[in-house]
Amino acid sequence: MYIGGTDATGYHHLLWEIVDNSVDEAINGHANRIEVELDADCLGVTVADNGRGIPVGIMKKFKKPALEIILTTLHAGGKFEGKGYQVSGGLHGVGSSVVNALSTELTATVWTDGTTHVQTFAQGAATSKLKKEGRTSKRGTQIHFRPDPSIFGAKAKFDPARIRERLEAKSYVHKGLKIVFKDEKGKREEFEHPAGIAEYLQRRITESGKPPVHPEPFSLERQDADVRLELCLQWTEAPEERIETFANGIPTRNGGTHDAGLKTAIGKAIRGYMEAQKVNIKGVKITAEDIREGLVAILSVYIAEPQFQGQTKDRLNNPETAGAVEALVRTSLEQWLLEKRSAAESILGRIAMAARAREASRAAVKEVKRKTAVSHRLNLPGKLADCQSTDPDESELF
Repeated sequence: MYIGGTDATGYHHLLWEIVDNSVDEAINGHANRIEVELDADCLGVTVADNGRGIPVGIMKKFKKPALEIILTTLHAGGKFEGKGYQVSGGLHGVGSSVVNALSTELTATVWTDGTTHVQTFAQGAATSKLKKEGRTSKRGTQIHFRPDPSIFGAKAKFDPARIRERLEAKSYVHKGLKIVFKDEKGKREEFEHPAGIAEYLQRRITESGKPPVHPEPFSLERQDADVRLELCLQWTEAPEERIETFANGIPTRNGGTHDAGLKTAIGKAIRGYMEAQKVNIKGVKITAEDIREGLVAILSVYIAEPQFQGQTKDRLNNPETAGAVEALVRTSLEQWLLEKRSAAESILGRIAMAARAREASRAAVKEVKRKTAVSHRLNLPGKLADCQSTDPDESELF
């Protein structure tokens, strides 16, 4: 498993692996609460959920508890048998075992079948037998671990602000999930957003400081044989696009096939609407970048077998996802534009403005290059400069 290096990114990726395993329980309807608590020195962290609990029964093949195998052996988790989850982002048996391997201590507590089970680990191996520690009415899994400073460096530690941002983003993506975060000072925060990514979109627009050009965002929830998606988007006066994508709840910072499918769908929907309404923006040729300028979009997809580029999961590679997302989004967005004529006109106005600004910028750059070339060609002395006027009566000698 590649964790992104031994810097702060890799250090925090250990936590994301454990959190994603808990999120998988929520995605599949087995949990609705996750708690993350930092140690006072920010060198360790605890993640707990109210899911089903990692299995603790004896695995006949290994003659050891499933919990121990999952935390010490690569590819030993139920997700690799095709029957663990319909949708998952974390990988029990890959992420969990590597977190153990890169930690000086890891304690797993499982509440299942009315009993508390505890086992300790360090640097990839079990340091105790699985123990039963009394009866309980709780259920779920709790993992506490401390990354190994000999691997990540003596100064490495968890960043509360970084963790808070990641957890809050997950609470937007997963409606109905409550995430509780307690920082190193004991400050407790709860993240729960029933409106989901629609609320996240408004937060991002507010943060940009640029108002939307149409009042109502486009929202979509659809599913086909390959993908289930949630999408919310709105054009703003911002000078750049901002598209955030998630795959099975995991932020894909480098996009991927779902991102490509969305961009294609948006471009085709806009051009399809313009063609149907016989809209022609005179004097400029519209590009894909013009169409997306000022766009703020949040896309979340769920697929059965995600293929990520590397274990850091920054990019989704499933080839079928691009076409599935394009097909689900294109028709719905084009229909929405037909029904929301006022919004469509505002969006087209924004696109036209982007195209004209791009053309004006290109023309200005071309003019600067022309003047620079002329100046170099004429080798004008320091007291002379290239003429600023384009009027022949003012700029030519006869």
